[in-house]
Amino acid sequence: MTINKMFFAIPLAVAAVFAVAQQEAVTDFASMKGKKAVFSMVTSEGKTVTNETLKGKVVLIDFWATWCGPCKAASPSVQALHDKYGKNGLVVIGANAFERTDPDGAAAGYAKEHNYTYMMTIKNDALAKSWGIRGIPSFAVVGRDGTIVLAQVGFSAGKTDVVIENAIKGALGTK
Repeated sequence: MTINKMFFAIPLAVAAVFAVAQQEAVTDFASMKGKKAVFSMVTSEGKTVTNETLKGKVVLIDFWATWCGPCKAASPSVQALHDKYGKNGLVVIGANAFERTDPDGAAAGYAKEHNYTYMMTIKNDALAKSWGIRGIPSFAVVGRDGTIVLAQVGFSAGKTDVVIENAIKGALGTK
């Protein structure tokens, strides 16, 4: 193969791979509903949690950041859901993403400051992007079978929290 042909073939190959990857990427978080949740996150204590380690559990994942006003407004509701349904098998994860200041310590500091007891994970930017999340807060409720039963963007007190709670109750099989 001549040098000219190589310079032509390499960009074509790269473009073809990129096009295939783009087709497989999720472009809209709402389209995650009904799909299997595949994730690997690191807690603020350094432990890894994955969809496999939480198999059979109902999981609420809250994608958030400390600089996000609506995210901070949602946190007390997320804690209340953890308090109310944790004993029934709900696992709540505060998936810190798009953090602007201290991606290693902001989540733990925020949780400690506000006495939040649900699990905090850090550096979830890549996961959020792969799930098509473009705005936060974004919430996913994962059923016991690993399927996302709710993909919700934004928070409005008295509305969003009710939608999330109803999805959790449905996934847990409680009333």
